[in-house]
Amino acid sequence: MLIVLEGADGVGKSTIAKRLARILNARIIHCTKDTPNDLAYFRSILYASEEQHIIADRFCYGQFVYQSEEERKLTQDELYRLEADMLNMGAKVIYVTASEKTIEARLNKRNEIPMYPVKELLERFDTVMKQSTLQIEIWRT
Repeated sequence: MLIVLEGADGVGKSTIAKRLARILNARIIHCTKDTPNDLAYFRSILYASEEQHIIADRFCYGQFVYQSEEERKLTQDELYRLEADMLNMGAKVIYVTASEKTIEARLNKRNEIPMYPVKELLERFDTVMKQSTLQIEIWRT
């Protein structure tokens, strides 16, 4: 099983990932700008989830929020193909979100400065998640 946790920095994805991983005896994968992030990479994670439960603490969607089209390694068309594979394999996508105030407090506590203002990050994620072809579960922390 693959469970994808997506959302802005500071919403609680990592905390949720750790708890789910303990319950499901799952491996956590954290996709960042430094991971390959192309279609083959995401499919390899999806196929690996047939052998072991995987919690993706961020997956393919973040690059559509944080990176320009030129920087992305996944096209919109490839995202839709990946989502079709995810649907066929029963992957679950959870959009984790929180209030702007909560996120700002969490980031301040960690001394992190977001790439974009928090309000804009939330709007960007809302847009990307609404464009998904999958049924997205929304968890507010």
